[in-house]
Amino acid sequence: MFTPISKYFAATLLLASLAGCSGDSAASLEQAEKDASDQAARNGKIECALAGSDTFERTCTTEQIAAPDGKILVIRQADGGFRRFNILTDGRGLSPADGFDETRIRLLDGSMIELTSGDDKYRLPAQIKGQGNTPDEGASKDAG
Repeated sequence: MFTPISKYFAATLLLASLAGCSGDSAASLEQAEKDASDQAARNGKIECALAGSDTFERTCTTEQIAAPDGKILVIRQADGGFRRFNILTDGRGLSPADGFDETRIRLLDGSMIELTSGDDKYRLPAQIKGQGNTPDEGASKDAG
């Protein structure tokens, strides 16, 4: 029986081994890493840097919960901690559901954001509204 974690590692190994068979190994490895990252995000795993660290690791998980006023994104940390964010539909993205820490969102590229809340940072896949009018890379805004 495979667990979600073992599926992720199996997919990563398969992609890495396929990358080694092609002529352009650097580009293939980069694509394999992107594919593995995309698959992990689809499985609810995201990169996070906790407690002021600058090192991102794919150890946090996400889940969405229906709430009376919309959806809530819960980000769970490996140590048992978690953060909750309201999923906004007005183009601002996310706002803190608990409201204790300052939260900022920074666009990393056309499909990823970096969410900073207190001393913790999370990298999440995102669908950017008005894809033709994306802000400059590295732009940031307050989330709430």
